[in-house]
Amino acid sequence: MSTTFAIEVKDKQIEVARRRGIGNGEVIIVWLNDLVEILPDGTPVVPTDNTAQGVETLGDLRYLHIHHKFKINE
Repeated sequence: MSTTFAIEVKDKQIEVARRRGIGNGEVIIVWLNDLVEILPDGTPVVPTDNTAQGVETLGDLRYLHIHHKFKINE
């Protein structure tokens, strides 16, 4: 399952990352905006086109990115 994540700034959503399913419950993170490099881990993110499945902050997305693949079912 794929999901796009955004940060909310005032009344706008700025897309920052996309979690892409690659099969067998594994996902990868694709960064969509360089803004993520300067924002802290605690910055809240919101899903824009699917469910969050436990991802609530930029730190959660960075964790998934660093580990390259993440088993959703675990």
